[in-house]
Amino acid sequence: MTTKLRYIVGGIVVFIAVGAAAYLLSESQIQYVTIATARTTGKKVQIKGKWVERDSASYDQATNTFTFVLEDGDGNRIRVEYDGAKPNNFELAESVVVRGRVEAGRFHASEILTKCPSKYQGNSAMSPQAQ
Repeated sequence: MTTKLRYIVGGIVVFIAVGAAAYLLSESQIQYVTIATARTTGKKVQIKGKWVERDSASYDQATNTFTFVLEDGDGNRIRVEYDGAKPNNFELAESVVVRGRVEAGRFHASEILTKCPSKYQGNSAMSPQAQ
């Protein structure tokens, strides 16, 4: 192999590696968006919201699918489908973050993160022992 050919092959390999790294970096940076934006973007996104309890959550054991309705800060709602079991403490969560994308009018989540009330948040009144 000639020296010139080695430089060309090396340059192509470096170019492909840089392109792959840039693509992976852009895919790992998932933006927080509203439900309205998620419906139009077609990209993988994150939505923070609350579980709409009156629309109940359900788990289908046959398909291993957990579904619930999420409401964002703007009051928009969307049905969320997650391939997996219901997260622990889901009912206790103050807020829920879902990662995924909208397909056929439903949000297909690849991840569900729950934020539960902190056990360290005490009442504002101090206990008699602490005074």
